[in-house]
Amino acid sequence: MKLAEALLPLLPPGSGGVIALVGAGGKTSALFDLGEALPGALMTTTTHVYDPRLEAGRGFDQVLLDLALAGPAGPEPWPAGPENGYPGPLRGRRILLAAAAEAGTGKLKGVHPSRIAELRRLWAFVIVEADGAKRRPVKAPAAHEPVVPPGADLVLGCVGLDCLGRPMDEAAVHRPECFGPVTGCAPGAPILLWHLANLARSPQGLFKGAPAGARRVLLLNQADRLATAPAALLRELRASGPVPVDLILVCCLHDPRPEARVLDQAQPQ
Repeated sequence: MKLAEALLPLLPPGSGGVIALVGAGGKTSALFDLGEALPGALMTTTTHVYDPRLEAGRGFDQVLLDLALAGPAGPEPWPAGPENGYPGPLRGRRILLAAAAEAGTGKLKGVHPSRIAELRRLWAFVIVEADGAKRRPVKAPAAHEPVVPPGADLVLGCVGLDCLGRPMDEAAVHRPECFGPVTGCAPGAPILLWHLANLARSPQGLFKGAPAGARRVLLLNQADRLATAPAALLRELRASGPVPVDLILVCCLHDPRPEARVLDQAQPQ
C-alpha cells in the first residue's frame, strides 16, 4: 500500500489538511513520498531539512526560499501566486518551501509555525517536517521540540526500527538523556519494542505537542532490516499494552515502489 492511501482516511474528507512529521528514522522520506502522492501538496519545515538539491533521489520540482517566512505571520498575507513570481498552488509542481539556505550546513531553515495556516489556505495539503533527529533512527524530544504547527490535522510519529537491539546511547538515539526517562530504557541497555511503545505513550514522548484533536499515526520504518515479520511485530507491539494512536503502520519508505512502502497496518487496541 502507498503511504498516502493509508493516511487519507484520517484527514478531513475532501478538504486536504496539514500533516506534521515528528520523530526520527523516516521523516524526510515520508515528506517527499507524500509530496509526490498528494495532489496540490506543499512540502515545508518548521525546523530544518536537508536541501534536496544536494541529495540524490529526492523527488521535487522546485525549492522556493523566502526569508520573510522565517518570522511570525503579520497583517499582510504571504504573497504567493503567479502574479508575484511564485509558482502558485495550482501548477501541479512538487515544491519545497523554506525560509533560507544555511551556509555550510547543507540544510534549509524552516518557516515560522504560525505561517502554516497561511500556506494551508493556498495549498490543499501542507506536509511539514516538524522535528530534527541528526539522522539517528529514534529520538525523544527536548523541551523546545517538536515544532508542531497549530492546527495540524495529523501528526505522523516516525521511528526507525533498526534501533531495536542496539545500546541506548548517542550512536543510536538523538537525545538519549530524554529518551531514557520517557521510555524506561537505561543507558547502554538494548532498545526493545516496548520502549518504542512507551515513547508513543508518554506525553513527553513522540507525540509531544500534538494539537488536541489531531489524529496520530505511529510509523515504524525500516522494517526490512528486521527478521521479524510485520504482522508479528504489530502483535508484539499491541501485546505490550494500549498505544494511544489512531493507526500503526509498518513501513519500508526507501522501497523504490511507492505501492510497497506500507507493509502492514493495525488499529490500536
